[in-house]
Amino acid sequence: MKRFIEWIKSFMSPKADRETKREIISLNINNIYYVSLVVGIVQTVSLIFFIIFNTNSSGDGSFVNVVIRVGLSIVLCAVGFLVAGKLKKSTDAITKHTTAVKVFIGSFVVLLITWSMFVSVSNYVNNQQLLTFYTVELLAVMFVKLNPAFSTTIILGSYTINYLILTLGFGGGRINLYNYLMLGVLSVAGALLNYRLTVNYISEKNKANMLNESLEIIANHDSITRLQNRYALNQHVPDYIGQDICIAMGDINSFKAVNDTFGHRAGDDVLKTFADILLEFFSKECVYRYGGDEFLIIQSDIELEAFLDKLSLVNKRFSATKVEGVTTGLGCSFGCVRTCPVDTADLFDQLTKADKKLYEEKQKINQNRI
Repeated sequence: MKRFIEWIKSFMSPKADRETKREIISLNINNIYYVSLVVGIVQTVSLIFFIIFNTNSSGDGSFVNVVIRVGLSIVLCAVGFLVAGKLKKSTDAITKHTTAVKVFIGSFVVLLITWSMFVSVSNYVNNQQLLTFYTVELLAVMFVKLNPAFSTTIILGSYTINYLILTLGFGGGRINLYNYLMLGVLSVAGALLNYRLTVNYISEKNKANMLNESLEIIANHDSITRLQNRYALNQHVPDYIGQDICIAMGDINSFKAVNDTFGHRAGDDVLKTFADILLEFFSKECVYRYGGDEFLIIQSDIELEAFLDKLSLVNKRFSATKVEGVTTGLGCSFGCVRTCPVDTADLFDQLTKADKKLYEEKQKINQNRI
């Protein structure tokens, strides 16, 4: 019995994180917008035809009653359409004014149900069916995903109030209580199931998106430095075609000696340190780990002199940095070009030129040591 009660609680109130709740609110706003638009148009057209073709406009007042009832529905649809449309355009409304938006959604549903009860009373007096009331309840169940406690209260409350008004105010006997009760119970069950399925769908979708983003990050970034890798570079190639860019191919001086002397763990720390320093001077979108201890920097809209100044600062910063476990001095070298590649082949030719200039720079450093 205890497990059954826990299951009921879980079913009645499925867990939803903040992002899922916001998506549900956004979905409700969209649904209110489009349902209000469609229903408003249908009601307006029906009212026009009723006024044109009605032959009892001076009769017992039924003409005026119909116009009032349909007119109220058009007003409600117009309000729902305009407010929901404004909320759709405001990207911050749900985030900054969540409570106010939820109040609008709940109030709009309550007003529609109240209107349907008013129409149902008029129809009931004239020995007609309660189709308007049932239709609005169905629309609420299908298109608005409300908090389970709120939806249960609204649906059961509206069915109860509507029944009491009809039976106590106008005498019973024309409502099949069993069928009426079943419709109320089914409406509640449908609303709860709709909300639960929506929560589950959005939650699973968000989990899948997060997993895809994580896999994309893993595929596009180096595991040691967290910089972009060659695969990411291939993805960004079209962004560089036809752009004025500066390219730098750089590496860490005597990195092999660091690995051989102090171990690969120390070497990894040096790579991480160098990557962090590069990100102090260049945005993460500009820097790639090209392979081994080689790093690639591509920056657009910058003069070569300014680009070289930034690289000089990187070298000074790196040379002054101490890495735990490494007692020798650190340094780096760069080979640079400024270009405007016309196609993919041209871009990779320029990368090769930058690599050759890096090699020449390394040769100079080695000759100076001798």
